[in-house]
Amino acid sequence: MTTKRPAPRDIAFWRYQQIEELLGEDRRERAHRLGDRSRTPVCWPSGETRPVSSPTLYRWLSAYREGGLEGLQPSPRRDRGRQRRHLPEEVIAEALRLLTEDPGLTLTLLVAVLKAKFQDIAIPRSTLQQRLAANPAYRRLQRVKTHRCRRTRFVARAPHEIWQCDAKGPVRVPLTSGRLLLFHVLSILDDATRSVLAALVVLTVDLAAAVRVFRRAAMRWGLPSSLYADRASIFDSKAFRMGLAGLGAHRIRSKPRNAPARGKIEAYHRLLTRWFTDRLPHQQVVDLEHLQQLLDGVLALYQRHHHRSLKTTPERALDGRLSPRTVPPTRLFDAFRQERRLRAHPTTGEVEIGPFTYLVPDELRGSKLTFLVDPPGEVDPVVVDPHRGEPIALRKVAVRPEDLPQPAPTPPAERWGAGPLQALYDKWRGHTRPLAEPGFGLPELYALLARLSGRHVPDSDAEAALVQRLYHQHGPWSRAATEAAIQVVAAQLGAARPLRTYLEALLRRVEPPENHSDPRRS
Repeated sequence: MTTKRPAPRDIAFWRYQQIEELLGEDRRERAHRLGDRSRTPVCWPSGETRPVSSPTLYRWLSAYREGGLEGLQPSPRRDRGRQRRHLPEEVIAEALRLLTEDPGLTLTLLVAVLKAKFQDIAIPRSTLQQRLAANPAYRRLQRVKTHRCRRTRFVARAPHEIWQCDAKGPVRVPLTSGRLLLFHVLSILDDATRSVLAALVVLTVDLAAAVRVFRRAAMRWGLPSSLYADRASIFDSKAFRMGLAGLGAHRIRSKPRNAPARGKIEAYHRLLTRWFTDRLPHQQVVDLEHLQQLLDGVLALYQRHHHRSLKTTPERALDGRLSPRTVPPTRLFDAFRQERRLRAHPTTGEVEIGPFTYLVPDELRGSKLTFLVDPPGEVDPVVVDPHRGEPIALRKVAVRPEDLPQPAPTPPAERWGAGPLQALYDKWRGHTRPLAEPGFGLPELYALLARLSGRHVPDSDAEAALVQRLYHQHGPWSRAATEAAIQVVAAQLGAARPLRTYLEALLRRVEPPENHSDPRRS
């Protein structure tokens, strides 16, 4: 016996009854009454008895003010009139496998990893959540999670009005070479849109790293009106503050050890922990450059994920808007130069700055001079003429290759490691790299084909080449889907058929069907 679903008008009237007494109250009284109502169980039109949550009541109040009873009616399904496809069991099995290996994987990140692997299958977030919620294993995994309450913060009125800058770390990650790497993530976040304007993986959080990340953001988006950061020594250093002052970016005063005041970037760091640093134990990392690539893939997902406070994504909130305050790149390089007093050699005019040796003009040999040095070393230093006060370019001393320190071994050109973060980066960059299911490949496929045909497979080099070519073009496949397809083919075709006939029938069942879903949802 099926229960008839209530009409949308009846559902709207029931929702109105839940918020009727809240409409005429002032803000403080309404909040008090709404809290009491959110704890009181009510009978829903579906027959279920449970309370109505506070966010739902607030949403109904807003919908009634905007559209009356029609605004309270449930929205029709987006896929009405289209043929609905069931989510394949292999997707649910892969989702449970990923969650079992990494229980801290969020649903947003899980959907992105699954879409990167099953590119021809539409994976609606709500459908995946419902299918997982009905699984006892998923419910057990959910019990170990903890959720922290969110708090509201002040928000800048426009993009690039306030930038927030902070570092996350140190984080230790083992490399594929066996060496342990200790790194930090230095990020700049736009206060109004929560968009990440620049993020770098660095070994040390020093003045050079702070200048590099600020320059990267400023060269792409322009200059901010103000910069908000903690009281770390790199952000409080005279060189960094003078550089900001020269560029007209106000350094907002903040109290030390007051993380709640920087709530937006702290919330971003919590998301970075759950999406990036906590996932590294399940990801193979080659080197620091590979780590930067994985971070870029995660940030691309962050820019496109729906933000509850913004009611949109950070990417759409920023919408590519640049700051009205822009400067040429040369001004950005000159702003953060540090003054250093050094004496040039009286005979050769040589002076050592960093790892290189430079020559001053002949008339300045033996003098104690002021040099302007770039902290990251991205541009060569200059010397200030003591008489005219003008900067003069320096000539670098040519050195022999054998005098230079020996470089580290050249890392492999292909930076790739198995793991969910690699799948995100490959999806973002448009790469497709096959990833086999553990313990299932050509040897297991040969055994299944031998059982299907009733003879040894392959019995010749031609058969081996045929199976390998087909597997390389259309594989890798999952064990469950292949075994199920083998059983169907065996029931339909029987034994003693040519191997090519079995392979063609197997391919029709293992290959995913074309996705005819609405392109607007992709």
